[in-house]
Formats: sequence, C-alpha cells, structure tokens
Amino acid sequence: MANGRAELLGGKEMLAAIRSKLNGAADRLENKALKTAGEPIAEAMSARVNVSNLKYKHLKQDIKVSRVIRQDGLKFVRIGAGKKTAWRGHFLEWGTSKMSAQPWAEPGFLEKKGEALQILVDEFRKGLRGK
Repeated sequence: MANGRAELLGGKEMLAAIRSKLNGAADRLENKALKTAGEPIAEAMSARVNVSNLKYKHLKQDIKVSRVIRQDGLKFVRIGAGKKTAWRGHFLEWGTSKMSAQPWAEPGFLEKKGEALQILVDEFRKGLRGK
C-alpha cells in the first residue's frame, strides 16, 4: 500500500507567506483548506465500496474526513471509515483467508490525490488574495 501521504512542493514557503500575511486567520485558512481537500478523496473512497442489502450502517455511508489534527508540527486530516464500520473496511481492503481483497481506500486516495493538492493550492491562493 502507498504510504498514504501527499506532500506539496513549496508548501513550507507558501504556509510561511500565508502566516505572515494573515496572522491569526492563517490557522482557520489551513484547517478549511485541509478539510475541503479531503472531501474528493472521501467521495472517491465511498464510491468504490460495495453495499449489501442488509439493514445496518454501511461502510459507504461512514467514510468521513476527520477534524484537523496537529502532530509533530504537522497538520493533517484522516480520511476513512468511522468507528462503527472501520473493522469491516479492514477486511474489504486487504481480504481474509477466505475472501479476496476488494480495495477501496488506496485506489480512492491515489485517484483523487492530485485533485486534493490542487484544491489546497487554490484555497491558499484565495486566502492570500483575501477573497
């Protein structure tokens, strides 16, 4: 599986420019941009999950973008299944001894990674322009 990370070249310089121009509003802009960029990936993941006709909460309906998390000086969002369905998502993504894998997370991430990075850039540009 891919490492599940997408990095923006020149991102540190862009963030420094945003922080110097916007001061306190930079945090809100970063948080909004990260959550907005995570949405297309969540939608792509959700579109790849098959749904049964049983009456319970399905993985497809439980794929979410988390709140912004700050760890070791980095900000990020987690995209994936909620607590109620994550255990089933694991079996689908990697399979079991009796069931072949039906990947949904990695292909969804790889499919929309470029679009998410473009959304980040666009949101940061809007913030720098003040629109």
